[in-house]
Amino acid sequence: GLFEIGPVEDAHAVGARLRERVALLEAFVAGRPRPRTLVLEWTDPPMSGGHWTPGLVELAGGRPLLANPGANSVVIGWDAIAASEPEIVIVAPCGYGLDATLRAIAELQAVDAWRALRANAATAIYALDGNAYVNRPGPRLVDTAELFASAIHAQPFGAGVTDARALRRIPGAPL
Repeated sequence: GLFEIGPVEDAHAVGARLRERVALLEAFVAGRPRPRTLVLEWTDPPMSGGHWTPGLVELAGGRPLLANPGANSVVIGWDAIAASEPEIVIVAPCGYGLDATLRAIAELQAVDAWRALRANAATAIYALDGNAYVNRPGPRLVDTAELFASAIHAQPFGAGVTDARALRRIPGAPL
């Protein structure tokens, strides 16, 4: 039927593989610096990551900024974003694929505070396919954590290797 997933042994095997991938990710980030990481789940107005997103940032080896763990995403001001001094900004608007995310980032060029973030050579900015990864609870969240780690540590890992269309680093532009 429509809701059959196969034998329970298959489910156990899938769960074991996900736990194995999480362990590999934990080993990948162990001992590395934990950069200050902001996930924007919306850009106009800016909204920070809520629900499971902060936990995924932590799993990926970052320190979540302006996050709202276990609760809804919240609107945050550009002053708060600037004051939080993010080292990594991952833009993953709810329901947006990578192309729409890139367009949303381009529209942010009209925001002085955004341009100031982009001008800071110590701040790396990434576009992520939020629709396919960040906004869907389920087994794919392990992929999301791997993509976050790829951005946070500037080194492709896991889904950051296998899904070349999921994540893009935004080149810095002079003001």
